[in-house]
Amino acid sequence: MKPRTYAYIGGALLAASILAIGAWEPLGQAASSTNPVFAVDPSWPNPLPAPVGTDGAAHPWVTGEIAGSCTDQKDNVHTFNRGWEVGVTFNGVLQGNNGGAIVGQDAFPPSIPSPPVVVYDSVGNVVAGWGNPALIAPPAVDYGYAAYLPQSAHGCYVDYEGNIWLAGNGDGIVQKYNPMVAAVEGASATYVLQIGTKGMCDTTTPPASGANPFTSCGETTDANTSHTLLNEPPDMAVDPLPDPVTGKRGSIYIADGYGNHRVVVFNADGTYSRQWGQACTIGGVRTNSQNCPPGTFGATGGGHPHCVVLGNDGNVYVCDRPNSRIQVFDRSCGAASTTTNPQPLCTPKRIINIGAAAGSPGSNAFENAAPADAAAILLAGTRACDMDFWPNIDYLATKSPTSQSTIVDVDLGNDNTWLINKATGIVFGALGICGLAPCPGHNAAHFAFGHTTNVDSKGNIYVSETVTGRRIQKFVHVK
Repeated sequence: MKPRTYAYIGGALLAASILAIGAWEPLGQAASSTNPVFAVDPSWPNPLPAPVGTDGAAHPWVTGEIAGSCTDQKDNVHTFNRGWEVGVTFNGVLQGNNGGAIVGQDAFPPSIPSPPVVVYDSVGNVVAGWGNPALIAPPAVDYGYAAYLPQSAHGCYVDYEGNIWLAGNGDGIVQKYNPMVAAVEGASATYVLQIGTKGMCDTTTPPASGANPFTSCGETTDANTSHTLLNEPPDMAVDPLPDPVTGKRGSIYIADGYGNHRVVVFNADGTYSRQWGQACTIGGVRTNSQNCPPGTFGATGGGHPHCVVLGNDGNVYVCDRPNSRIQVFDRSCGAASTTTNPQPLCTPKRIINIGAAAGSPGSNAFENAAPADAAAILLAGTRACDMDFWPNIDYLATKSPTSQSTIVDVDLGNDNTWLINKATGIVFGALGICGLAPCPGHNAAHFAFGHTTNVDSKGNIYVSETVTGRRIQKFVHVK
C-alpha cells in the first residue's frame, strides 16, 4: 500500500457577499472608551473549493481541526489543519489517526481533506493550498503516521523573511518552508530546514529495536535535555533582531512542550543555542499549580509550554497552559544543557496568572468579572492556551512598530478569548459575545475549543478552533 496523496487544485472561489458586521459590544468591552472593540465577521472565510473529480462529482474540501493560524506580510492567513491525518488500517487495526481528521459527518465520501496548509486572503478567498499529506504505509511498524509533515498538526508562524514554520505535537520536528515555492509544489511541498528528527523524540526511554519510533514521544519519559531532538513541540517564533547571546539574527524560539517542558532556542541554521524550563515539582511530586516555582511549567496535560511569542519590549511571552499563566522572560534567558546542569532554569521577569482567585480585587486577571461569572471562569479550567499582541505585526515580532498594548489570550477551557491590558495583566474584555464569562457554542462569536490566535496589520484578530469547533473566526476592529 502506497502512502496516500491528494491533488490540490488552485483557483480562487467567487467571493460571497460579505454580511454586515454586527454592532454589538461584548459586555466586558463597554467599560472604557479607550479599550478596543471588536465584532465578528460571520461571512469570513468564503466557502472552500470543491474540485470536480474524474468521477464527475464535486469534492468539497474539509479542513478538520484547524490547529494553527498565522499571518504573512500581505495579511494572508495561513492555517495548519488536521483533516488529512486519517491514519491507515492494516490487519484490522487503525493507526496514526488524529481525532481532528475528516470524519463521516463531514459528508464523506464526496468530501475530501483540504491540503494541510490552506491560505486565505483578507476577504476570505482561498489563494493557496499545499503540504505533503503522505502517510507511512504498512507493514512499517509506524504505519499510518505522517510520513513527511509533523504528526498531529499544530502551530504555524510566518517569519520576517516570509518563511512559514510548522510544528506538530505528536512528533519531534519543526519545519521551515518557502510558501511561494510550496504553493507551486502543492502536495509535494518540501521543507528548506528541519529541526529535530522525524518520529524520534527527546526521551529517557528510547524505543526498543523494531518498535514504533513515535512511542519515544510524550511527557511521561521526557528527557528535556537534547541539543538535536525535540519532544512534541507545539509552537515557535523567529527573532528578526540580533540575538542577545549570539549576536546573530534569526534565532528560533521553540515551545518544546507537549512532551518536554522547556523553551529551546536554535540558531538560524538550525543548530542548538540554549534552553530553559523544566517540569514543576512541589514537595517532590510533579504537578500542575499556579503555585509552581517560577520558570517551571505544568507537569502534565500537554502545553507545558504551549506558546512562545516575542515582544518588542525585549521579552519572551510563554503560555504555561496547565498552570493557567503566562510567564514573561528576557530574550537572553537560558543556557546550554550540560551534564552538570541538564535542565537550566530562568527566572521570569513577570508572571500573569489567569484565573487564581478569579473575581477577587487585586489578585488576578479577572478582578473586574462579576462574582458568578468569575466563579464560572474559575470552574471551567485552562486559561492560557495561546496568545498574541494587539496591535501587532506578527512576523516582525521584536521589531513590530506597534504598541502591543493588549494581550489576546485564547482560553480553550472557557471557550472564550480574553483581551488583557498588557501593562496591568487585567482582563478588560472578550471577543466572545458573552463578555467576561464562558462562551461555548457554535454560533458566530461563540467558541468551541479555541486553540490559537493571530492578528493582521489592519487590527483584525483571528481565532482557530479544534476538537468540536473545526473552524477559524475573524474579529474586526470596529473602534
